[in-house]
Amino acid sequence: MIPHPEQVPPRPFQYRVLGYAVAACAFTTGVAAVLLRVFDLSNVVMVFLLTVMLVALRWGRAAGALAAVVAVGSFDFFFVPPVWSFHVSDTQYLFTFLLMLAVALVTGQLAARLRAEAVTAAAGERRANALAAVAADLSVAGRDQDIANICMTRIGPLLDGKTTLLLPGRDERIPTPCYGDTGIAQWVLEQGMPAGRGTETLPANYASYLPLTTPLRTRGVLMLERKSVRPLDTEQLGLLRAFQSMIALAIERVHFVEVAHETQLRVEGERLRNALLSAVSHDLRTPLTAIRGMAGMLGESDVALAIVNQADRMQRQVTNLLDVARLQSEGVRLDLQWHALDELVGSALAATPLGARQVVVDIPAELPLVELDATLFERVLVNLFDNAAKYTPSDATLYIRADRTGSNLILRVEDDGPGFPPGIDVNALFAEFARGARESAVPGVGLGLSLSRRIIEAHGGSISASRRDPHGARFEIILVAGEPPTIDMEDPE
Repeated sequence: MIPHPEQVPPRPFQYRVLGYAVAACAFTTGVAAVLLRVFDLSNVVMVFLLTVMLVALRWGRAAGALAAVVAVGSFDFFFVPPVWSFHVSDTQYLFTFLLMLAVALVTGQLAARLRAEAVTAAAGERRANALAAVAADLSVAGRDQDIANICMTRIGPLLDGKTTLLLPGRDERIPTPCYGDTGIAQWVLEQGMPAGRGTETLPANYASYLPLTTPLRTRGVLMLERKSVRPLDTEQLGLLRAFQSMIALAIERVHFVEVAHETQLRVEGERLRNALLSAVSHDLRTPLTAIRGMAGMLGESDVALAIVNQADRMQRQVTNLLDVARLQSEGVRLDLQWHALDELVGSALAATPLGARQVVVDIPAELPLVELDATLFERVLVNLFDNAAKYTPSDATLYIRADRTGSNLILRVEDDGPGFPPGIDVNALFAEFARGARESAVPGVGLGLSLSRRIIEAHGGSISASRRDPHGARFEIILVAGEPPTIDMEDPE
């Protein structure tokens, strides 16, 4: 991983500052020699203390400590009788020297601590200003490209290097080719762990690859390239961790803004489509009614019957359009009652013109009642039977079977026609406006199965399609059996 601050090697000690401290004491000694012509020796001591404090403020604790020792030594050697000697003629000067050394050391250390705190405060201010500036830029970034530009132009210079934002495509893969090592970037994206320079994974690489992780997932990879061989210092490490979080959150914000925009467009599209379906369906009902009425005036000729059958089929399609628009805008509202399944099947068969096709119904008499909305469930069956009538030859056979398995009732509607076209996902036919063949002479708009799935799922069940062996189509409806109410039988008189 990127090294923690305590793992960063300390900067090498600058020994030249000790020379600066000695030079400062030498300069102070010269100044003191001039001042002694005017002031007493006790007053000149303060010049040395001032020098120690200034040295500690400018060059740190070590230089301040050395300046304290050199200042006391210079004061003794050059100004305390006998001069030009470290010999002290008066023992009282020993106490003065020790006190002066202690005061110089304490003053120097306090000054050095003040300097360190000032440096830390200045570094904190620089870090806060940098974070605030980058945060302000990221907060107004509206695209991933804007965030990438901020990484390159604003964040890279703060880390003494170059930062590049690597984002995955819709397939969750880092695009190839990309700037940097695609393999390492993809591994970091998938594992959510850093790799490259300064980490435990591939430390010999020239760049560092850092995951941009949010509470939901890893959104991308930040690549950091630095020409300097020195590791990041504590301040830069703090900035880097903060930038990682800020960039990740900015990418996630942009992502959800795009999702919200797409969702809004989809909702508006659905609303307009439902309004169009409703308007078109209402407008079609009136001419269909007129066509059917005029066909009835033609008597019972083959032409009249054909017109009536086509008008009825069109009427069912219009009804499907209206139902889809109503269910999408209002939801499915069920009028649940207990019904016999065979009666609903019989009613749906009577409402569907199947021509000469043979119908085989196998529903056990002991099958219990099922709780459902009879009108909507009959619509489902009519749609299935109508599909069988449209897509099977006139001599085909329609099989309707039902049984109970555990707590479920299973109803199967099968035919021995040509079945579904090869190469299509049969369950994809339940999507709105989906048809087995895009261009077909068979009338329909692809709403019957979609409407059927909505109705069955509203009942807490499921509907699926499959291919029948050796040929044909199969639709299977699974409903929860429930516990029908007990029917009290009247006593015979």
